[in-house]
Amino acid sequence: MWLQLWQVDPSERAACNVGQLSLRIGDMPRAAEFLTICLERAPAPSVPGERERHQSRALDLARAKQAVGALTFAVPQGAELSIDDRPVGRAPLGREVFVAPGSHRVRVALGSAATETSVEVRAGEARQVVVDVALAARAGAATATPRPLPPAPTAATPGPAVGLVVLGGVTSAGCVTLGAVLLARAGEHERDFNDLLERNHGGYRIAGLELQRAQHAYAAMGRAEERAAVALAAGAILATGTLIYALFPRTQGPRLVAAGTRLHLEATW
Repeated sequence: MWLQLWQVDPSERAACNVGQLSLRIGDMPRAAEFLTICLERAPAPSVPGERERHQSRALDLARAKQAVGALTFAVPQGAELSIDDRPVGRAPLGREVFVAPGSHRVRVALGSAATETSVEVRAGEARQVVVDVALAARAGAATATPRPLPPAPTAATPGPAVGLVVLGGVTSAGCVTLGAVLLARAGEHERDFNDLLERNHGGYRIAGLELQRAQHAYAAMGRAEERAAVALAAGAILATGTLIYALFPRTQGPRLVAAGTRLHLEATW
C-alpha cells in the first residue's frame, strides 16, 4: 500500500514507511534505498521526539547497509541502466543502488549500443562499475572494473586564528609587565628595610615600632618577589605557547574513513 502511495505521491512519509516496513520483512535493498530517501528529505529535527525518530531511522539505515552491497556507475551520460533486468534509471544516477550480496548482471544501453557484465558484491561493500558502452559493443564484450570508491577529500589544514595569537601576545606581555612592576615594588620594600636597619645600627638595636616596620617591609618584599616570579613564568609560558601555535602546522587529529567493509585511519600534524 505504501509503495502505491509512493508512486502517486513520493513524499517523505511514504519513503520512511516503505523503508521501515521493508526492514521488518527482511527486504534489505529496498529498506536501504527508501531509508536513504527518507533521511535526505526529512527536515532537521528540532524537538526531542523528532530527534529520537531521526536517530532510530539512521540506525535502521545502518543495519540495512550492512546487509547489502552498494553499486555506483561510471558510464556515459544518458545511458540506461538495469540490474538483473530491473531498470534503475539513466546515468548519471547521482545515488547508490543497493543490491543483495552475490552476483548481479548489469546492463548498460546507450542508443543502439548495449552491453552486459557480471558484478560480484559482498554485504556491506561499496563498488563502482566502469563500462565503456561503445568499446564493449565493438569488441562484443563488456569491460567492467569493480573498484573501491575514492577516499573522501582531506579537509584543508586550517591556519592559526589571528584572534588567539593577538590574545596570547597581549596576555603574555601583560604578565611580563606585571612581573616587572612587582619586582620594582620588591625593590622599594627592600630599600625601606635597609633604611630601617641603617637607622638602628644594622638591626642590633631595632625594637618596638621600628621592628614592626622592618618586619612588614621584609614580608612585603618577599610577597612581591614571589608574585613577580609567578607573573614572569606565566608570561614566558604564554609567549612560548603562542609562538608554537602561530608557527607550527595545525593538527586535524585521527580521522576514520569507511568504504564498504574497509576502514582507513589517518592522522595529520
